[in-house]
Amino acid sequence: MTAGTDPAPVAAVVINPTKSAATRAVRQALGDALHEAGYRTVWLETSARETGATQARLAVASGAGLVVAAGGDGTVRSVAAGLAGTGVDMGIMPLGTANLAARNLGLPLRRQTELARIAAAGRTTPTDLVWVRTEAAGHTGPLPTTGAAVRGAAADGTDGADNRGDIDSIAEPPQGWARPTLGNEHACLVVAGIGFDAGLVASTRPALKERLSWGAYGLAALENLGRRRMDLVLGVEGGTMAAVAEVSERAVGGAAVSGALGAAGSSPDGDARADARGNHPDRVIAVVPEPPPAPPRPPRTERMTARTLLIANGGRLPAGVTLLPEARLDDGLLDVAAIDTLHGLWGWASLARQVLPPRPASYSTRGAAQVLLRRGREVTVWLDLPTAVEIDGDLVAPTRGVRARVQPGALRVRCPA
Repeated sequence: MTAGTDPAPVAAVVINPTKSAATRAVRQALGDALHEAGYRTVWLETSARETGATQARLAVASGAGLVVAAGGDGTVRSVAAGLAGTGVDMGIMPLGTANLAARNLGLPLRRQTELARIAAAGRTTPTDLVWVRTEAAGHTGPLPTTGAAVRGAAADGTDGADNRGDIDSIAEPPQGWARPTLGNEHACLVVAGIGFDAGLVASTRPALKERLSWGAYGLAALENLGRRRMDLVLGVEGGTMAAVAEVSERAVGGAAVSGALGAAGSSPDGDARADARGNHPDRVIAVVPEPPPAPPRPPRTERMTARTLLIANGGRLPAGVTLLPEARLDDGLLDVAAIDTLHGLWGWASLARQVLPPRPASYSTRGAAQVLLRRGREVTVWLDLPTAVEIDGDLVAPTRGVRARVQPGALRVRCPA
């Protein structure tokens, strides 16, 4: 170093060494890209007890100007927790199976050299972070009914009470339930799922994930089709409650666009027809919100029955599925989807027709598969029975109460230019 010159800025790489994708070649590509961008690189490995948040905070305290999360979604969300609100840039080197955060940020999956370059010198994008808190296992809070809109009655007039057990049957995973990332809250970049979604995560075998990648989740889904339906009360604050989209049938570029939500065409990296942030410029969507309420108005609550409830910051999933195309990681809002199916396999088949590519999705609030959409800044869920929760693929112990809040622009994430 020449006398009188400033030292090179420091980049800390927080890497999960247990990932099979954390190869020497990946480390070399990332190290080379950071060196070319002018950084001195420090490598910090995660462990079962320290999953990334502590390492990220130590890096910030030591003056790092960039922290790169190299691992799966669990590592990414942990590092994000340590960086939230610090103003320090975050890079992502996705080494997991689903890589939900990378998909929703438009990163080019499996192109390691390009991913390394983006982490080292990509465009900085303000990104929201969700904080999720679950109640203690013994919580017995009420399921209020007064003033609540009751949803979820079966289309055939029955009360939809089939398949309701006494408690969630998900066993504690070998590595234990996920612990709060910071304080008593779990950081979440993409989605928190209750019910069927958590069962799917719990049933996905690590060996199959190594062999089939995200295809292992499809096999796990088949094992969970008979999971019980949940009675729950949903409360949403700080946003529109009527977020169900109405889509016009007018032609765009010679083609009619139909359906409130669209599933992407399948490709190795997602939907080739969508832009880098998952938007579909050829889709015509007219969202009709409720009229602005006259303040002050208490939070609106609704009682409903659902197979699964998703609290999402982003809506893109593997296999080109865009479950919630209106969900964005930079809009300061949470998108909530309560998904219910009736009549056994017929209901699941109906849901598949609404969601899976290549047909554009068209969600319905009636029939054998019902999807209710809501949007806001804070979400509260009270459950009839203790139910497991998954947060970006990590399992949280069964609970009867979940609260989620969004921290707008909490992160500065490196994305494609």
